[in-house]
Amino acid sequence: MSNTNTIFTEEHNIQTPCKLFVVGDPQVLLIQPSARHEEKNDGVRREVDLIAQASLTGFAMVFFDCVEWARALMPWADDAVSRDAEVGRHAPDTLRFIEHTLLPWLRERFGALPCIIGGYSLGGLFALWAARNTDAFAAVAAASPSLWIKGWGEYAAAHPILSPQATIQNSTLKTQNSTPQHITTTTPIHLSLGDREEHCRNQRMKRIGDCVRAEHTLLCQQLSPTSVTLRWHGGGHFGAEAERTAEAFAWCIEQIAQQRLDTQQPESTNIDSRRNIFYK
Repeated sequence: MSNTNTIFTEEHNIQTPCKLFVVGDPQVLLIQPSARHEEKNDGVRREVDLIAQASLTGFAMVFFDCVEWARALMPWADDAVSRDAEVGRHAPDTLRFIEHTLLPWLRERFGALPCIIGGYSLGGLFALWAARNTDAFAAVAAASPSLWIKGWGEYAAAHPILSPQATIQNSTLKTQNSTPQHITTTTPIHLSLGDREEHCRNQRMKRIGDCVRAEHTLLCQQLSPTSVTLRWHGGGHFGAEAERTAEAFAWCIEQIAQQRLDTQQPESTNIDSRRNIFYK
């Protein structure tokens, strides 16, 4: 049984245009930066549909528009990404917008639910950077993250993922005690990459395979091997953005559900058993 028959869509302007999708009875919040290229072929809606098919847990997902993709998401300057002098200056502004405007708006409407940050390419890079700068996120869905930017390995090693302080209330994921529970949990991280991405001609970008492997090893050391997964997809960087990102979010949702319930998920909700839905 899936959530695809109960998807509601709304558009809002919360400092920037946002698309909100509400699937079932939300038990988790999903946040993803988006740009025009992700709107092609109805990619945003397709991604939501795939997450809903893969997870029995209801969710509210918001895509916020990044008009200037690199400016909004790059944590520091790198000429290999852009020579725009503004690139590398505004990622903290984007994170403040999420923490102090977007997330409070979501929680005022849906309650103090756990929040997953995620994205594709620079969006995945931003998600991993953001989770090292705030404890606001319960999980990270980083699909084909641009970890080849200069200095990432050194930065990641010096800045571990911050464990989320989760408040559980008004949710089927809560404990039987009706009093809100404040707990510290390990952050599940989903990394993914296309198996042809490291075979490109660009000398910087072809390092991506080694960079993602290094990030996976580092996160396993900083968190735990059971909290981190690295998924290899067939293909290059382009062509299956929605499918890869949806799989990353769906995996994170199930990890959070298992943490909150503290019980074994039924076999029918095992994300591995439904992976084929992403690539029909």
